[in-house]
Amino acid sequence: MEIVIAEKGAFCFEPAISLDEARGRASAHKGAAFGTLSRLFSRPKDEDVTISDLGLCYLPVWHAKVHLRFVYDRSDSYKVSVKSPHVATVTVNGNDYVLAAGAIDVPVVEHCERDEQRELWIDAVSSHPVDPQAYLKARATPIELGEFAPEGAKIIAPTVRASAIIRTLLGDDFRPTDADDIKEEKVNVECIDLYLRPTFGFKYDWTAKGKSAEVAVDAITGDLQTEPPAAIAAVGKLLKPETLFDLGAETLNLVVPGGAIALKVAKAIAEKRKT
Repeated sequence: MEIVIAEKGAFCFEPAISLDEARGRASAHKGAAFGTLSRLFSRPKDEDVTISDLGLCYLPVWHAKVHLRFVYDRSDSYKVSVKSPHVATVTVNGNDYVLAAGAIDVPVVEHCERDEQRELWIDAVSSHPVDPQAYLKARATPIELGEFAPEGAKIIAPTVRASAIIRTLLGDDFRPTDADDIKEEKVNVECIDLYLRPTFGFKYDWTAKGKSAEVAVDAITGDLQTEPPAAIAAVGKLLKPETLFDLGAETLNLVVPGGAIALKVAKAIAEKRKT
């Protein structure tokens, strides 16, 4: 089997909402920021809670797409009913078949073609699926991972590497298990890209009760995360592409089922992929 992998890419989404807009969304959440019990028994007034900026944080997301093509033969048998009740045997291509329950079993070879596209967006820290709809409309800028370091921003390093994404994308059933003779098998990873999505972090302080809470506002969707990922506490240094994009043939043979893999890296046209 041969896996062709497109040139890896790294991109940064540009915020679709401003810091002031994000702060406004966070401010509207003040009263519900301290949990169910606080809302039921001791809901704070807006003036009781102060809000402070925690800054911009970039969370990593993987996007991968693959085209699978398999041409193969498989053996089977077709049950063919016989019309006349008086038939005892049937000759097909010089072979005689005895009837059983009014039908014959004819061995055949099926010539199969399977063409399939698969795509996924996955949080590169939690491995949870990401709904890409809002991000598909957002503007993304190509970046150099080893140099990307916006002033004052936190960058969360992925814990999920590219090889694991390809393993998830393909799954255990990507090859035809019922094939007797595979004529052609191609796995074309059309993209394996890492995106950094911006979020604005805010902290609530309810001084009278000695309580504090944090919220993150997605700078693309505007959605609030009242339980920001624990990984945000562990700020990454400069991202290392050679570690994240661990797509050598030796590594892929360990994570992709199916035996030895011939690996090719296809040099995609950069401008075309960026669009």
